[in-house]
Amino acid sequence: MKGQQISRSAVMWQLLACVLVSLPHLSWLPAWIPVLLMLTLGARVMMHLGRWSLPSRTLKLVLVVAATLGLIFSFGQQAGPETMVALLVVSMALKLIEIYRRRDALVLIYVAFFVLGTAFLFSSSVWTALYALAALVVVLAALLSIHQRDGVSALQTLRRVLLLAAPALPLMVLLFLVFPRLEPLWSVTLDSGGATTGLSDTLSPGDVSQLAQSDELAFRVTFDAEPPVPAERYWRVLVLDRFDGRQWSRSPQRERLRQEKLEPLGGEVRYEVVLEPSQRPWLVALDQPLAVPDWAAVKPGRTLEAREPVERRVRYTLVSHRRYRLQPMLTQQERAHYLQLPERGNGEARALARQWLAQAGGDSAAFIALMLNYYNQSFTYTLSPGRLLGDRIDRFLMESQQGYCEHFASASAFMLRSVGIPARVVTGYQGGEWNPHQSYLQVRQYDAHAWVEAWQEGRGWVRIDPTAAVAPERIESSADVFLRSVDSGQVASRALQTGWLLGLRQRYDAFNFAWQRWVLNYEGEQEHLLRDWLGGLDYWRVAAFLLLPGGLVLVGLSMRQWMARTLRRGDPVEAALIGFQQRAGACFSRRQPQQSLSAWIHSDLVPHWPEAADELMQLAELDNARRYRYGAQDDQDQAILALTRRLAKQLPRRTRVV
Repeated sequence: MKGQQISRSAVMWQLLACVLVSLPHLSWLPAWIPVLLMLTLGARVMMHLGRWSLPSRTLKLVLVVAATLGLIFSFGQQAGPETMVALLVVSMALKLIEIYRRRDALVLIYVAFFVLGTAFLFSSSVWTALYALAALVVVLAALLSIHQRDGVSALQTLRRVLLLAAPALPLMVLLFLVFPRLEPLWSVTLDSGGATTGLSDTLSPGDVSQLAQSDELAFRVTFDAEPPVPAERYWRVLVLDRFDGRQWSRSPQRERLRQEKLEPLGGEVRYEVVLEPSQRPWLVALDQPLAVPDWAAVKPGRTLEAREPVERRVRYTLVSHRRYRLQPMLTQQERAHYLQLPERGNGEARALARQWLAQAGGDSAAFIALMLNYYNQSFTYTLSPGRLLGDRIDRFLMESQQGYCEHFASASAFMLRSVGIPARVVTGYQGGEWNPHQSYLQVRQYDAHAWVEAWQEGRGWVRIDPTAAVAPERIESSADVFLRSVDSGQVASRALQTGWLLGLRQRYDAFNFAWQRWVLNYEGEQEHLLRDWLGGLDYWRVAAFLLLPGGLVLVGLSMRQWMARTLRRGDPVEAALIGFQQRAGACFSRRQPQQSLSAWIHSDLVPHWPEAADELMQLAELDNARRYRYGAQDDQDQAILALTRRLAKQLPRRTRVV
């Protein structure tokens, strides 16, 4: 049917919509899918210009089979969200080459809506949201265009789309605030193929210094009161208790150890952590956490671990004490566990440790003081210490005397154990950058750090940070500030993060944090926010909050329709059209509210009044041209007035058709 055929301008809107909704996915899709999309877009343009005809059924079947095989080879047995999105993009690309009637265009537009929504599977930033909003306007314009005739300008189509969509915005905000929601798209787990940058459950020379090259965000923290000073910002993640001569790791036997007793001594800190995805179950906590979220557990070494890997951004609230006594008594089993060392290796380090113990008279505190003083004399804290061959701890202590935090922590824990002092390595983060614009602490991967805990009689586990003896400025200021002062060649990109550029970056980070906290993670704030706004969560309060603004929007829409109808009746052309519709409706079937004038003429008048078919079709065309603003309006108005008068005189006197 000709009435179902879409205009050429509508086809161009379909092409533009397909391009915009596909762009966010081009970076990860297999290369052949963007190529297929470009080919089908080009083919559709050639058909639009009349140079190519629509494809045959055989060609379409070949393309479907080829695309199906391509998806199978690209994704194999994987049936995750990526496969679904790829299938949608391929389906949309193939549908492009057979757009001819309104039904085909509707299918394409519905698929485009889905593809646009799936962009949030891969990015939930505010920029993705703004892009999706702009692309949504284009998709809506494509939907509107299939109900328009040729000649309507793009600007007119966009203006009408914005007018139609504007009333939905306040309702969207209202539903966002009030209605409980299912898990959003950005909570769906993607098969990323590996963990993101972060701490490992092993530690060997060079591991943490590699993280110092990364400015990826690790987590953000907000505090109920004043934050701890930089020297007290030790963020605990993992305890490594086994040394094999080359690296530290978590011993499988650690789960058999009893839960360590924590005695808080003051300095309570309440805070909220927003942890970035790591694909690992480890959580960060300020030394030392007292309680844990319901979905996590305290592991040996008083580290926190979620029951599932952290595959999306999570928020949790903790209470920690900066002053504490941890495990003041050790059993024989625990003591033996934290004294484990290989029987051989690093003989020079063992001899040096025995010498210090003799000088200290067997006192562990004096031994630790001698060790830290040794570091303070001639050691250098650097990101590029060079390779250590053979007995790495011996070579580090006796020859290179250059290293990053993992070198000092590993050597210190080894020497402590070698003289009978229980010790373990702790990895996590230290410091962080304070953002004054949203009052939160931002910790990045370059804040990764390693330190040592040594057990002392009556005091329990005591933190020892050799870095503080070698480079105290690293502990007393942020890692970013410190790293700009050393190894500037490797961190030259950070040299611009000073002055007004630093302020600009902090404002941008604060904006992103506000977006994540109040939009992406709003489900965690919904109950508290509504209670604060409404003074309670009684049914009548929530109903009033929902109905009153919604009612105002509906009243506004009704008023706009009423005013538009009043204005139309004041228009002589509209008055003539309304008068003709009333008189023709008395003879034939009346125009229904959902029918356009053109649709009513085609379906109800022309079949029952064939002798006036040409003039009726001309009236429908003129009405469309006038409403969608194409052609000379004055000439259209005069022609409509003349046609309605002539048709009114020709109306037959007959019983109205039902």
